[in-house]
Amino acid sequence: MQLKMNDQLILHDVFGAIHYQGEGTFIAGGAGVTPFIAILRALHAQNKIGNNKLLFANKTRNDIILKDELGEILGKNFVNILSDEQTKEFASGQINEAFLEAHIGDKNKKIYPCGPEPMMDAIEKQLENIGISKELIVKEAF
Repeated sequence: MQLKMNDQLILHDVFGAIHYQGEGTFIAGGAGVTPFIAILRALHAQNKIGNNKLLFANKTRNDIILKDELGEILGKNFVNILSDEQTKEFASGQINEAFLEAHIGDKNKKIYPCGPEPMMDAIEKQLENIGISKELIVKEAF
């Protein structure tokens, strides 16, 4: 489809954004890391990365978006889990309650999940099961 002279094009505001509300744990599945990249880069540029953490689920090591950059920004707080590949470097499997319990740390800080809808549903239930208050979960606002 191509626009022609006098066609009307309707633009609207961008939607689907996660706003940083304080230090916590970012949980991403694949391309779900996208909204976190700008947040983490900005915090890093301001020397305010603090103890923010990223739990990042992917299929293989080659699927990890910006692996080197995120590793440099977050150091030990860049935690990867791979569902389709086993390595000595990263955890294997899928994010589950035990993985969350082992990596979240302070359960009174914000949790920022972003990923495919089935993953988001599972993560929210798992967070609730390990005692994370729904008020601490910051999701995309549409």
